[in-house]
Formats: sequence, structure tokens, C-alpha cells
Amino acid sequence: MVRRYQRLLDRAPLTIEADLKVFTELLQQAARVNPAKKDQVQALADAAYHANKSALNVRDWVLSTCAVDISTGMNVAPMRQPTTTTVAPAATTVP
Repeated sequence: MVRRYQRLLDRAPLTIEADLKVFTELLQQAARVNPAKKDQVQALADAAYHANKSALNVRDWVLSTCAVDISTGMNVAPMRQPTTTTVAPAATTVP
């Protein structure tokens, strides 16, 4: 899973890059933690609290941009409809 987020980070637009970096670093730390070492577990818990706002920003950005809810196991949300702009044809007068 960490590699997937690293690949996303490598391609992330600037609008979400900083938050995705914080979240990806948290996942990397979690992958390295030894659950038998209380200091590592506490450091991970502290990092998780610190990364919470970034994680929520990433979740919201992915949902609004990609229509995917990453917080619930990659369930696909209803697809967004592209906005279209139509221009009324120019009025013509026929003599």
C-alpha cells in the first residue's frame, strides 16, 4: 500500500502534494514500526495525530477530484458530471 501512495505522490498536483506527502510519510513510518517497542508505537500515534488534517484533506481532494472515497476501502462514489457551457446561437433576421 505504501508504494501505491508513493506513486500517487510522485504524480500529485501541487494543490494536494504537501498533504499527500505528510500522509505518505505516515504510512511509511507505520510500515517500519515494531509493535513490540512502545516508543515506536507512541511515535506513530503522535505522527498520526499530526497527520490527521492532511489525511482529511487528501480524502476530500480525492473524493472531489476522482470520485473515489479512499477512507472506506476505495468505494467509488457517484461519478461527477462534467460541466458544459452552451452558447445560444446568434439571432439572425431573415428579410
